Amino acid sequence: MGDESPSGDRGEKVPLLGEFLPVPRAAEAFALRWIRRGVIGGFGFGFAWPYFSLLNDVQAEGDEGLADLPRQGVVFLSNHQTYFLEAIAFFDLVYVRHQLPLEDPLLRFSAAEETMKKSLLTALMKLAGGVTLKRSFRDGGLAVKREVDVEGAARVAQAIREGWLLHFPAGTTQRGAPLRAGTARLLHETKAVAIPVRVDGFRELLLHKQLPGKLLQRPRLRLHPAMDLEAFYAAPFTKESGAEVLKRLHGLIGDPA
Repeated sequence: MGDESPSGDRGEKVPLLGEFLPVPRAAEAFALRWIRRGVIGGFGFGFAWPYFSLLNDVQAEGDEGLADLPRQGVVFLSNHQTYFLEAIAFFDLVYVRHQLPLEDPLLRFSAAEETMKKSLLTALMKLAGGVTLKRSFRDGGLAVKREVDVEGAARVAQAIREGWLLHFPAGTTQRGAPLRAGTARLLHETKAVAIPVRVDGFRELLLHKQLPGKLLQRPRLRLHPAMDLEAFYAAPFTKESGAEVLKRLHGLIGDPA
């Protein structure tokens, strides 16, 4: 019998997080894993718990089934009110309130590339699980029109395949923004379990622009049941079928102007 070890003739590999990786990649992944643990722990117990549970009262609804979801191939589709507060609240919900392991599921969130370069805080958020892409319709607060970021879209799809992703179909915190057509394509490509998430009251936490600080507020995270997309996934993608999915999704998470 030949060599059946994971290294074999493909170079030395070591097991990490359920797969065998080349030694250099494994070392990098191991370091990032512990950085992620530190950042999430710091946010969770240094900011999220006192700010969301003591100084304010963030309510969660429909989260009873979180632990029963598959650990890969799940996307949470949320409206978007602040740059990062609802993302921190969602990480707090999954890892602190429900105490799910940090790598099972591997929860990440999508974010505009320019947003993750704004400050040290957003840079730390990226280390905690940010998956960046360049928006084709907006950049730095200005409307633009450019080609779709294919590499960024591939990173977002891969994040769904590898774990859980918190995704914002509107792609902006502006009130009344439409859901982007690329969301329907993303769903059809990944065949993900799609959980609509409605957030309310997070803008009321902001003291100035994107700076949090207000107290005694009651923001809410509401998780809807998974969307029934079996027929949509089984058929070839069309603009019409994608538009119908977005219409249904907008009825659940659409943020009015």
